[in-house]
Amino acid sequence: MKATFPRFGYDTYVFKTLIEDLGGEVILPPPTSKKTVELGVKHSPELICMPFKITLGNFIEGLEKGADTLLMAAGTRKCRFGYYHFLQEQALERIGKKYRFVSVGQYSPLGFIFHLMPHIFGVSPLRVIRALCVMLEKSAMTHEFRALLNRKRALDFEEAEKLKRPALGIIERANSVSSIRRARNNLRVMFSVDGRKPSVRVGFVGEIFTMIEQGANQDIEKELGRLGVEVVFERSLWHHLRHLLKIDASYFRSEILARRYLKECPGGEAIRTVGESIHFIEHLKVDGLVHVFPFMCMSENIAMEVLQQLSEETHVPVLSLSFDEHTAQTGLLTRLEAFVDLIKRKKRGQRLSRN
Repeated sequence: MKATFPRFGYDTYVFKTLIEDLGGEVILPPPTSKKTVELGVKHSPELICMPFKITLGNFIEGLEKGADTLLMAAGTRKCRFGYYHFLQEQALERIGKKYRFVSVGQYSPLGFIFHLMPHIFGVSPLRVIRALCVMLEKSAMTHEFRALLNRKRALDFEEAEKLKRPALGIIERANSVSSIRRARNNLRVMFSVDGRKPSVRVGFVGEIFTMIEQGANQDIEKELGRLGVEVVFERSLWHHLRHLLKIDASYFRSEILARRYLKECPGGEAIRTVGESIHFIEHLKVDGLVHVFPFMCMSENIAMEVLQQLSEETHVPVLSLSFDEHTAQTGLLTRLEAFVDLIKRKKRGQRLSRN
């Protein structure tokens, strides 16, 4: 088996380790690029959301590199993401690609461990459990690495970018619980900031794929770091896995906080977006919120309306950004610069009023 799957930010290496632990060979698609998006757009329905187009482009590029098996997350919740695989399979058949397409259901941990993975890879459930333990440990490491990188960027952007590539090499090579723990310690030393704190911090919320995959959001965390802003986030593969296992306390907290504005879940991750935003403002005291989502995403458009109301009540600025294949980087950077300038002027005004 030569398996490929859509890229998922730094967590791509977590999925790679999982598949290799189960005996599969991984063919990684190239990092998401303009070509990836163009391939996806060419073979996608016009009004489908951006993650569909990007992940389809990833599949095409993975097949071109020699993959014969495609792995795609699936589910039955209130989001089109859970049904991507049906349309993507049809699109790939129309362009004549030969492959085995495997949809991986997210919402039945027991089925995943005792039926799905043993069936796909021909391994025992015990081996699946061992591989999942490594996956959880490695996803915790990539979560921490992303936070360390964001803080380092805000304080010393050039040094952070210089360290990023060797750090990703350390992450990719760590493939056991003990080596992952050693790698985490190395990353903490590499990205140490000696107790310094950035002057501006913003909370990062939105749809999970757009938040995590740099190719989907034009590496917005990097651009904010370049402007001296620390990006604080909660959404990650580590939290998502813990949520699927029903052990993620942050999800339950977000669910409770979001009830102030949303009595029922409108679909997708709107509950999490609203709950995390409230937590960032009330408990982490962020200076602003950046909200990212795919153009045409209904649930995040609902969340955007709530965040506007939250901004009016708390006087914390919110920047909502939707992404599709037409989003231009120049326009994005202009909006980010204006948003950061607004935050800095607001903070200066608050200091002057206190004095």
